[in-house]
Amino acid sequence: MLAVSRLLAVARGALSDAGEAGAREDVGDESARYGPRSGPAVVVWNVCRHCNQRCPHCYIAAGPRPSRGALDTESGKRLLETLARGGVRNVVLSGGEPLLREDLVLLVRHATGLRMNAHLSTNGTLLDSAMARTLAAAGLSYAGVSIDGPREANDATRGMPGGFDRAVEGLLAAREAGIAAGLRMTLTRGSAPHVEELAEIARSLGLDRFYLSHLVYSGRGLGLMPDALPGGETRSVVEGLFRLAERWLDEGAPTRVVTGAGDFDGPCLVLAVRDRHGVAAARRVERMLAARGGNPAGEGVLAVDPRGRVYPDPFWRTAPLGNLARQSLAEILAHPLARELARREELLTGRCGACVFKPLCRGAHRARAEAATGERWGPDPACTLTDEEIAAHANPLELMPAGSAR
Repeated sequence: MLAVSRLLAVARGALSDAGEAGAREDVGDESARYGPRSGPAVVVWNVCRHCNQRCPHCYIAAGPRPSRGALDTESGKRLLETLARGGVRNVVLSGGEPLLREDLVLLVRHATGLRMNAHLSTNGTLLDSAMARTLAAAGLSYAGVSIDGPREANDATRGMPGGFDRAVEGLLAAREAGIAAGLRMTLTRGSAPHVEELAEIARSLGLDRFYLSHLVYSGRGLGLMPDALPGGETRSVVEGLFRLAERWLDEGAPTRVVTGAGDFDGPCLVLAVRDRHGVAAARRVERMLAARGGNPAGEGVLAVDPRGRVYPDPFWRTAPLGNLARQSLAEILAHPLARELARREELLTGRCGACVFKPLCRGAHRARAEAATGERWGPDPACTLTDEEIAAHANPLELMPAGSAR
């Protein structure tokens, strides 16, 4: 994830680029509670594959009924213990719809008892006040609720009449229970016109975060690839969010802007800061992005499916690394693909291989590249940087002078 608001605060000198770790890792702001650990910072565990909605961009292609083979409660607890032994700091319980699991509270309580921060990724429609209070008592740190437009658009997209209102009620219930909460949406051609409107809804609700996720061609999202939003339109939406985040900083609004699944947003932010605040401010952001290290799939982030199978990230289901029901985390991280991901900058081809911003982005999303080009190390087709921008200078840690070709 790219912590846009925090990076802008660094650019403006409100935060130290040397000491503001939150801009490098922004997972419910609880990532450093127990100090450093040796394993991946974040593991997303899809605890089930069934859901009460049917979104066209669902990366796990969730269905209406539970899938066979999902880990039961005791197996799930053992999986969490394996993660804790491996040094994992944050576990995101996702789905499908994780609140359809009757033992979800037990899993949250077990994770927090193992000194991990537990987060929830949900559509919010089952997150009522009683459940929110129970999850808060179990130690849940953060609840991210997915909404894809204003009322009518969201309900049509997600196939649930009344889903928008129930999701908003879920967000408010989380906040009232003392759980940090954020509104998450996926950027598609259909949702693009509603981005700033949803962001303002997040602010009006007093949420901690507005999170825009770029579409990844995985699961049912593969069906949206032919109608993907062009790079120029995506760039316009994201730059609009940069401006909105800066305005919120000026106004002292507590809601932060975050983007995900589009690491090319980082270089775009550097360029936007340079144009608005000058080279020195842009260099501060660039240093933070270099420290963040670009796309973390297979290193700082892992994903686990309902059966315990491990992947480099939640979207990349064609690249299994192992199974936590049978292997240790160390064995999984020794997989040849995990080792290749550690040196991915050497393997990238096409525009990604030639890009001067490669250290800040590291090729963005490999699942998107693989789906579009058939090549694991090929260029990410969603990149919004122009050919001129990625070839504008020889040293990736030197900025173009203001006024250069954009």
